Amino acid sequence: SGSDGGSDSESEEEEEEEPDREIAAPAGEAKKTVVIQDLTEQDLVHLRRTIYLTIMSSATFEECVHKLAKMDIPPGREVELINMIIEC
Repeated sequence: SGSDGGSDSESEEEEEEEPDREIAAPAGEAKKTVVIQDLTEQDLVHLRRTIYLTIMSSATFEECVHKLAKMDIPPGREVELINMIIEC
């Protein structure tokens, strides 16, 4: 029975090596890229924080408008600027 245990461990090692061979892509096949989608909306939080700090750190409304006009706001996020002006 001692010799059976040795052969079982050898066959298990062989089985573990086989999936590695199956995972490897053929040489002629192009690698696929995976697109990662950010669902945390960290960019929105950063934009809102930047707008808030810009509004609150400005001494006058003219300075505030000038700083906000120079900001690079991504397309489709202009509504957030309006919302932050109302909230502040």
